[in-house]
Amino acid sequence: MSADIKLTNVSKRYTIRGGADVLALKNVSLEIEAGSIHGIVGQSGAGKSTLIRCLTALEKPTEGEILLGGENLSLLSENELRRQRRRIGMVFQAANLFDSRTALDNVAYPLRVAGENKQTAREKAAELLAVVGLRGREKSYPSQLSGGQRQRVGIARALAANPSVLLCDEPTSALDSETTRQVLALLKDIRERFGVTIIIITHEMEVVRLICDSVSLLEHGQVIESGKIAEVVADPSSRLAHELVPLPAIENHVCADGYVIVDTAFTSHPGIPTGAQLLSIASAMGADVAAGTFESLPNIQVGRLALTVQNEEAKNVIEAFRTRGFHAEVRR
Repeated sequence: MSADIKLTNVSKRYTIRGGADVLALKNVSLEIEAGSIHGIVGQSGAGKSTLIRCLTALEKPTEGEILLGGENLSLLSENELRRQRRRIGMVFQAANLFDSRTALDNVAYPLRVAGENKQTAREKAAELLAVVGLRGREKSYPSQLSGGQRQRVGIARALAANPSVLLCDEPTSALDSETTRQVLALLKDIRERFGVTIIIITHEMEVVRLICDSVSLLEHGQVIESGKIAEVVADPSSRLAHELVPLPAIENHVCADGYVIVDTAFTSHPGIPTGAQLLSIASAMGADVAAGTFESLPNIQVGRLALTVQNEEAKNVIEAFRTRGFHAEVRR
């Protein structure tokens, strides 16, 4: 699949009061496949907001290039930039609806701004509200809608211009866990229905676990890790892998004197009993399971087991796992 969005050595430098330079993005290189759902994770100050402004061409990078659908945004005229911006639909954390407009009028608004006549805009807005599960709520004002419903209106509005890319900025951080799952399921359905590329900016690993095909970790303006979910979680040295599927917690009293904790990990696809094979090896080597975690991610399952092993047997146990293709190491 070809890249819908490609960033090559993108840096963004701001000059602040006093003449000092702040490097908000540093040599960011990233490819996002057309039709995929890509998560960009990072804590506050990581550079996510600057990256959004560059992706939407509201800011030009100081260095490097950003290609959207093969076009370099830095080389476009203002008219061409406006055309390209219409390819990107924005979904915000707080929906950012007009309180004085109904759900229908909120969705119709960008269509009217783009020059659609009132009747056509309202008809299309009604169709989009039905797509996001709000048929019958066209006349409701934002104050009459729940947080999840307001976010659905925001998603419908973002789809109004038939974008090829949907950029979602912390779309679920203000929602409870059940509503989060419903909104993410809706985004996944929209990807399947319309073929849009979805980028989700988030600090919540649960969002990545539930919906993303690929993920990038942004830290201090740099991409620290990036890859497809299956590749990331299969790498035992990956920080993202450990955040997506953490090591199982072990209480101090579980590991008696003369024993160590050996951490093991496996990845498999649904229907393949890889975990059972790992447990069989552990049993044959006399290792006991102290704790475990298991996650079903999009297209892959990931498990981590913490085993208690006698000190003198730890080396043999680890070798047994590694020769059979499993990661294993003594917990530090």
